[in-house]
Amino acid sequence: MSETALARMRPEKRAELIAAAAREFASRTYEEASLNRIIGSCGLSKSSFYHVVDSKEGLFSLVVSELSAAADRTWTAPEPASFADHFWDRADSVWQEALTTWPNSLELTQLWHIVYANPDNEAVLTLADRVRTWVRDVLITGRETGAVDRTCPLDLQSLAVFSLLRTFDEWALTAAGDDSPDEAAAHQFRLLKRLLHP
Repeated sequence: MSETALARMRPEKRAELIAAAAREFASRTYEEASLNRIIGSCGLSKSSFYHVVDSKEGLFSLVVSELSAAADRTWTAPEPASFADHFWDRADSVWQEALTTWPNSLELTQLWHIVYANPDNEAVLTLADRVRTWVRDVLITGRETGAVDRTCPLDLQSLAVFSLLRTFDEWALTAAGDDSPDEAAAHQFRLLKRLLHP
């Protein structure tokens, strides 16, 4: 991808390209997403597009990066050390905050769909590593304070929590059932607490 050409692109045209690509990647898997639909929906010619972005993979990475930056501006995960006092109260507060913020942000919702649909993509794996590291650091804080089970190996515990969070995403996106979003969130948090509580 030509960072120079991308930087020289008119800001409104760049925003149109990112928005069109985000819609396409959020509604289809990477393989199913069409560059022609993206290019056509934002009114670029193919030559103009390829002058700025050299590949579908480059565009996908750009979209994940832009949506991640928007996600950080909308909701920032708290520092793991902030869980040291009253771990489970803090965890519940952060859980509720995330649940009220994410559904109201187009960028966060698109990122959520993109990550779920493309778990093996390099850009998504990089983002997942950030989340995995944060989860591990929060667990370390919980273990140090005695709020989280310390008999389970940390690596296994981190993997279990990350996998459970992915399962929650899948359930919320595909099969949340008859529960209201608040009831679904309460079930999820209760399961998470049962998994980790000493």
